[in-house]
Amino acid sequence: MDTGAIIEVDGARPGFDASRCVHADIETASCRACVDSCPRSAWRLDDAALELDTGCCDGCGLCVPACPRQAIQMPLVPACRPLAGTHAMLAACERVFGDGLDAAEEGHVPCLHAIGLSDLLRAYRSGSPVWLVSHADCAACPRGQGESLFSRVAHLNTALRQRGQPTIVVREVSPTAWTGVLEARGEQGPHARRDFFRALARRPAAALLRDAPLAEEDNRSAGEYLPDGDDALMPWVVSLDASRCVGCHACARVCPEAAIRFDAADSAYRLRHRACSGCALCLDVCEYRAITLQSWAEPKQSALALTSRRCRSCGVTFHSPLTREAPAEQCWICAGSQPARRLYQVMN
Repeated sequence: MDTGAIIEVDGARPGFDASRCVHADIETASCRACVDSCPRSAWRLDDAALELDTGCCDGCGLCVPACPRQAIQMPLVPACRPLAGTHAMLAACERVFGDGLDAAEEGHVPCLHAIGLSDLLRAYRSGSPVWLVSHADCAACPRGQGESLFSRVAHLNTALRQRGQPTIVVREVSPTAWTGVLEARGEQGPHARRDFFRALARRPAAALLRDAPLAEEDNRSAGEYLPDGDDALMPWVVSLDASRCVGCHACARVCPEAAIRFDAADSAYRLRHRACSGCALCLDVCEYRAITLQSWAEPKQSALALTSRRCRSCGVTFHSPLTREAPAEQCWICAGSQPARRLYQVMN
C-alpha cells in the first residue's frame, strides 16, 4: 500500500510520517484511526493508498492523538504561566473568540480534543499539572463528537490515583478570564492571585493543552510516561491466550514497539504493557486469535512461558506454550491445513 509522501507540517495542516504508519508495515493492517477520527473525511484509505485531502482538511488536529504510532504530527501553540509554585498550561479553541482569533497566537489551538495522552503526560512530567481552558459548545461542534480530551483526562487521573500520584487539575474559565491569565505573563501579586482563584472557583472542571515547549518531542507510547506501577491501569494491556497460541512468533516480529518480545534465553514471550501503543498489528497477524488488547486495564500477565519441542513430521524444533494441557506434537506449519501459505507468512 502507498502511504503517500511526507506532508510538511505548516502549522495549519497535519504532517504525516509514512514510515511510522502501520500500513507501511502491513498492507492489510486494520487500523483506521485517522479516517474514523476526521470529522471532514479528509483522510481516505483504500486497498491502494492512505491519503490526506489537504483541500478538505481544516486543520482540527483530531487525527493526531488518534494515531496509535504518532505518525501524524501537528504543532500546537500552548501557553505556560507560573502559578502557586507550579505551572499552568493555557489553551483556547479557535471558536471561542470567533473571527477575532489568531490561530498563530500563544495558547490558541484548533480543537482542545486534539490534545493526546502523551501531550498531557509530557506536561505533567515537566511540572505542569494544571490546565486552564476556554472552549465553545462542543456538543454543537462536529469536532466534539469523538473521544474528548475530558475523557482522556478522567482515565489518566484514575491511573495516577492508583499509583498514589497527584492528579491533573483541569479548569474551565470564561474567554475573558482566560485572556486575563494569559496576559498576566506570570505576575504573582496578591491581588492577581486572589482574583485568579476567585475566577477558578466559579467554574466547573474541564481541560486543556499540548506540551511542545516543555519537553522535547519523541515517539514513546503514552504508557511509558506514566509513573511506576506496572500492576495499575495502563492505556493498553496485551494478553496472550496459551490455549490458542502456537508459538509462531508472528506477534513478536511485527510489534513495532517490542511490547511483545520473544526471549530466546528464557524461552518465553515478554509483555511490556507500557510500550504498547494499541496499534493492533499483533491482532492483524495472529490468525489463531490468541491475543487480546484492552484499553485502560490492569495488567494480569507479564509473560507466557514456552517449551521447545521437535516436530514429529518435519523434525524442526518449535515452541509452544508450556501451560498447554496437551503439548503439541507438530510445529504450527505441519499442524495447519495450508502449510504452503503459512510458510510464506513466516518468511515474510
